[in-house]
Amino acid sequence: MPVVDIMNSVVVHAIAGRRNEYKPLSGSVIAKSSDPAEVLKGFKKLGCIYTYIADLDAIMDRGSNEFTIDLALSYGFTVLADIGRKGLERSDSANLFYVIGTEYLEYPGEVDLLFNRIVSLDIKRGKVMFRNTSVDISQVAEIICSRSPRLVVVLNLDRVGTRLGVDIDSLRIVKSICSDVAVGGGIKGVEDLMLLKELGIRYALVATAIHKGVVDKCVY
Repeated sequence: MPVVDIMNSVVVHAIAGRRNEYKPLSGSVIAKSSDPAEVLKGFKKLGCIYTYIADLDAIMDRGSNEFTIDLALSYGFTVLADIGRKGLERSDSANLFYVIGTEYLEYPGEVDLLFNRIVSLDIKRGKVMFRNTSVDISQVAEIICSRSPRLVVVLNLDRVGTRLGVDIDSLRIVKSICSDVAVGGGIKGVEDLMLLKELGIRYALVATAIHKGVVDKCVY
């Protein structure tokens, strides 16, 4: 599932969750510029039918790049959209699903808001991040997966954009508790994707490896 990280109306290269350091995308093998239309067209050519859009301005509560979601829908993508806490106010539809990150919620009082939603376990330094605390992965997975989420995304923010490899330990913990799991952060290439498939992971979120040409098609 290719990722569009969008900030100030352009696609940016996300690295290790340090959002204030993100720069416009450059040097991509699938797009000549950081224009989201160019990037989405590049994903289409790879046979991708899903895309994950992280609206970083909305996540940081300083604006919106919702036009990117509309653009992706117009190209025929099924979209998973992270627009920060505002996603709680939106309803999912056939082609658009809002991702609710743990980093936007208070723990444990707001966990019930995740019932039947797509949930991102936002992990830093081996802990799941909430607005008010950080919690052990196994403890959070038990609670969230008892709320019947549509999908649980194990998002290792420390590894985003780094191609350091997937954090298999945290992934195994969540997969042992939750049935429907996706992963994002650190994917190096096809070998990682094959390993994830063997582990029964439904989707992998990929950006850097696509732009570097290491991953050159979507397979479902």
